[in-house]
Amino acid sequence: MAAVGEDQHYTGMVGLQKVKQWLDLTTRVDGVVTAQDRPWGELLKFEWPHAKAPQAKRFSFDLAGKFRGDDIDNQSFLAEVKAYKRQSDLAAHYVDFLAKCYVALKGAPDRCDNFLWISYSPFEATVWDKHATYDKVHRSVLHNRERVLGEASEDKAKPLIDAKTVNEVASRVWLITLSVRQEKLVLQHRHWVQVVTKIKEESVASP
Repeated sequence: MAAVGEDQHYTGMVGLQKVKQWLDLTTRVDGVVTAQDRPWGELLKFEWPHAKAPQAKRFSFDLAGKFRGDDIDNQSFLAEVKAYKRQSDLAAHYVDFLAKCYVALKGAPDRCDNFLWISYSPFEATVWDKHATYDKVHRSVLHNRERVLGEASEDKAKPLIDAKTVNEVASRVWLITLSVRQEKLVLQHRHWVQVVTKIKEESVASP
């Protein structure tokens, strides 16, 4: 019988693969990779600037890739996936996610055109419209101030926060809530092949 931690890890991996498949089948993304995919998986990995313990220094997003088509064509994205059935501790994870986005954007802006938060459950729905705002990102960085800014004091940490980066993170966050049924509302694979082939042909033909 599997332990609780093992069950959660298994559920998380299954959810990750389902989201990767869903993104692929939308036809609007290209080259989705996970942190386990070598060598591209290294592009998902970053470090907290001021983490005290070496083993706690590195963190990773779950997925990365680039969009295709229209005004988001060729834009990069980093994504966090939470395959939770209910809200649970998603709010706390989201605060950490925004702090990770801040660190990633300051360190590697080319990988950070967009930040996708993808979960199977909403959280704090009464303030949903505030989740991708300057104030929310600012408070999230401040909450993680010791490992992001190297400062334990909230008053001393505030002046260290880069307002421009906070604003950029807020403007790049996507909140995507999936469901098991929604996974089915995509192209069937045989049609996906035809559509993607056509997209690539048009891309090559374009001047």
